[in-house]
Amino acid sequence: MIATLRDLLRRRPEGPLSAAMEAGQRLHVKTGQAAACAGLLPWAAVNARLSAQALMEGEVSVMRAGREVPLEMLTRLVGGQRVLLDAQLQTLCQGGASLVLLGMHRHVQALAALAAMVERHVEAPVTINAYASFTRDGAFQIHRDGHDVLVVQIAGSKRWFCHGRRSDPPFGGETVDPRRDPGPPEAEMVLEPGDLLFVPKGDYHRAEVADAGGQSLHLTVAIQRPDGAEVLRWRLREMADRLAAPVPMDPSAMGAYEAQLKAVLADLCAGLDLDRFRAAQAAARPLAGAMALGLATGADGPEDAVLVQPALRRRPVLPATGPADIRAGGVTTHLNAQECAILALLLDRDIATTGEILAGLPSEDPAALRAAVAALARRGLVFLTAS
Repeated sequence: MIATLRDLLRRRPEGPLSAAMEAGQRLHVKTGQAAACAGLLPWAAVNARLSAQALMEGEVSVMRAGREVPLEMLTRLVGGQRVLLDAQLQTLCQGGASLVLLGMHRHVQALAALAAMVERHVEAPVTINAYASFTRDGAFQIHRDGHDVLVVQIAGSKRWFCHGRRSDPPFGGETVDPRRDPGPPEAEMVLEPGDLLFVPKGDYHRAEVADAGGQSLHLTVAIQRPDGAEVLRWRLREMADRLAAPVPMDPSAMGAYEAQLKAVLADLCAGLDLDRFRAAQAAARPLAGAMALGLATGADGPEDAVLVQPALRRRPVLPATGPADIRAGGVTTHLNAQECAILALLLDRDIATTGEILAGLPSEDPAALRAAVAALARRGLVFLTAS
């Protein structure tokens, strides 16, 4: 699945997902990789997130008919602690409620690796949520999102209705007023396990379980690409010291104040540099973050079958040969020659086993490469997954 998404995202003529994002057009892709998708988020991982604590923190919610089920219906106090009413949750889900699990890339390593890979390709922040439905009743009304959405169908089938843009794309999510007729859908499609659906920012949509008596589990990869308003906000932040003075109360001072604002606006336009904006955005995003306890602590390094994926959320500039320093968040990380070579290979492939890394770098000492993989993992620069 990682390789398929990589090929879809790469910016080249045959990269259909990248092209759809640029054009703001929907795209439905049947990858034929149902098993790989199922491995991204097993049902056991969904069940493991269901707790009173997650409900109280707002990371898990239960939705029914477009409304959130109150916490009091799902939990109770026992000995001063709030506990989940498991049977009540089961009953609600079988009666039409849906589960919303936010920020799953923070809890499931496979999704963390997926989010990092998408971020590297689209150069924008990415978050991953999960949605589980157990009847045809939809949890959400027709709505539009203020960001691009990539849907990954994990289990079951879901029917999507896309109504297109009814006005300019929003800056935030917005639900259609139920008193207004959104019109017939422009497109209707059923997503099966392994399918992908790209829904561009501003496209009104809703979804329901496709089969009577069925269930569905899907991911939404929210891609927060910056827009023109964000570029202007960045420039305004840079010029904040010249905009701090309040509007004068004295009418005679208005002319000078207005002239000053016009000068600031002229300088704002003159200093508008999208390359510099993108560099500032990239520097503001964390470089990486991963844990590899138990997989990167052995004397001989990871075994050949261990999967290695970059945890880097943006692409650092790496030299063709030799050591390098990469900087992010005020922290400088030194990489030796083997670490640089491994990261360069992984950034090109997005995923490889330890054995494939050794085969791909035949001129390097295998023991040094294994040690370098382990060192990268200990510093949170790569994810390790046992076969």
